[in-house]
Amino acid sequence: MSTLFDPAKPAHADALDHLERDVVGWLTTVTPDGMPQTSIICFIWDGETILTYSEPGKPKTRNVAANPRVAFNLNSDDHGDHWVSIEGTAVVDESAPPSDRHDPWMAKHAGPYRHWGMDPHETAETWSVALRVTPTRVRVW
Repeated sequence: MSTLFDPAKPAHADALDHLERDVVGWLTTVTPDGMPQTSIICFIWDGETILTYSEPGKPKTRNVAANPRVAFNLNSDDHGDHWVSIEGTAVVDESAPPSDRHDPWMAKHAGPYRHWGMDPHETAETWSVALRVTPTRVRVW
């Protein structure tokens, strides 16, 4: 379990619950010329890092190659309560299996894939670059 979270604190426990349950979040990378770019992403939380997949050669992967500093945010409720903001570093994780052969990924995303009409195997071929975010700072409410 990440030492950045204290599950004894209600806001931290709530954040950890959302990291486990939420299907999508918002990843902000930075272009080589310094412009922040935010993208909605599917992800999983393994207790220490956030894993997502990207298309090769797309801005997200180019931005991470140029500047590994990123921010990751989850949706809040309708009143702006219960928010999670994570700052960290991202790297391409060549050791991660393709998403369709990653059991925890498929356990979380099989239903959303059906909802979106996405084939898991085609999706794994298209979004074939694994990006892993290691949190360095967490802010929760």
